[in-house]
Amino acid sequence: MKRVFSLALSLALPLAAFAFASAAAAEARAQAGVRPRAEQPADDKSDAGAAPADGAKVSEAQKLYEEAADYAQRKFREFEQKQVPHNPALEQKTLQEQKDLALQNAARIAVRGPLRGTDLYYTGLLYALAGKGEGALDSMRRFLADDAPASADLKQRARSVAAQQAAQLGLLEEAERAVADYARNEPRAVADLYRMNLVLSSAYVKKKDYARAAPRAGDAYAAALEYARRGAAGPEQRDATLVGAGSYYANALVKAGRRPEALRVLQELRGRAVAYASARLYRQATDLLLKQGAPLDLPPDLADAAASAPPEIQAAAWIDQAPVKLSDLRGKVVLLDFWATWCVPCRQTIPKLNSLHRKYGGRGLVVLGLTDFEGNVEGRDVTRAEETAYLRRFKREKGIGYGFAVSDDKKTARGYGVVSIPTAVLLDRRGRVRFITISADEDEADLLTKMVVRLLDETP
Repeated sequence: MKRVFSLALSLALPLAAFAFASAAAAEARAQAGVRPRAEQPADDKSDAGAAPADGAKVSEAQKLYEEAADYAQRKFREFEQKQVPHNPALEQKTLQEQKDLALQNAARIAVRGPLRGTDLYYTGLLYALAGKGEGALDSMRRFLADDAPASADLKQRARSVAAQQAAQLGLLEEAERAVADYARNEPRAVADLYRMNLVLSSAYVKKKDYARAAPRAGDAYAAALEYARRGAAGPEQRDATLVGAGSYYANALVKAGRRPEALRVLQELRGRAVAYASARLYRQATDLLLKQGAPLDLPPDLADAAASAPPEIQAAAWIDQAPVKLSDLRGKVVLLDFWATWCVPCRQTIPKLNSLHRKYGGRGLVVLGLTDFEGNVEGRDVTRAEETAYLRRFKREKGIGYGFAVSDDKKTARGYGVVSIPTAVLLDRRGRVRFITISADEDEADLLTKMVVRLLDETP
């Protein structure tokens, strides 16, 4: 199918020089089984490096672990503050320094004699951070077998680390036992369930055992869905987690000879994107579906998907439209079109939207064009007044019958996860997002018309 692809918008803030390196440091911590507090679900209080309860003493082993765990990100923050240009060699050198420090600190704990209790636990984390899987697994085995007092939380974290390290070492039956042991105990954290199952699935993929890889990938995807449901992450992190887990699960199903199930997973992911009012996630899931050779059709309505309240329209000016809030439009079917005058595919959609406005406006369809003040018109800098006049003239010359809302900060577009234009978001009479389009493609235009009619026929 030929698609008219949309033009990319630059909506993200500029990345800091060492943003990628910071992500690499965070991944190193995750491989060691540690989740920064900012990445934990709201009701997930387990964190291997968390401070103890008030009045509790921090052990020397924990201090040594935390020193190593924070090393790389601390250095990357220093580089950012000093505006050091990103240098891959410096990045790798810093991450290697972190591994060396972790190994040194593990040795400092070990020289104190036979280890017990939490000393074993933190030594295991240090070995994991250093990339020494055998040492990490051995330490966690001994910690779990030790009868010294330890919290249920640390025992669970140890099981999670043991499962991941065993899987990476190819000890898959031991990894399976660790995952099962984790599932029998409390507390259970979705971050642990996600990572354990993903690492174990990856180990099966390496052995080309796709029949066993697919169920574990499915468990990782289920954990990602739970993570999204809890709403602890920001929209971008939520979407990245869902598309990563969903695409991995779908690929595992395809490799296992279960392509119809893979297509259902990707279709459901499109449905979840609509429920979350995220054009970014919808675009990623749709692209994954089309790469599988599936036809473009309407995403499913998911009864179990907790729909997000659509972000309110933030406008600095209105053109041929009285200022309005989405709450004022309840009882109407609302079509929000994110566009710009310089966008050729956007211009291709205008006649189609005009047709919908004329044909269905009397039945309750409201079309709003959402664009931005950019300080530039056809390559020349202009004032706000000049740009407003240009938009009015453009609207009149194109015979556009619906009104515009003009933003000066792209806040509305970011709220809907818009990363390219044209993007259209369709809301039903109850104010719920029910459909998204991400291009000027004729097939998408046909689906949009179909959904408009369906929503107009629904009882509020």
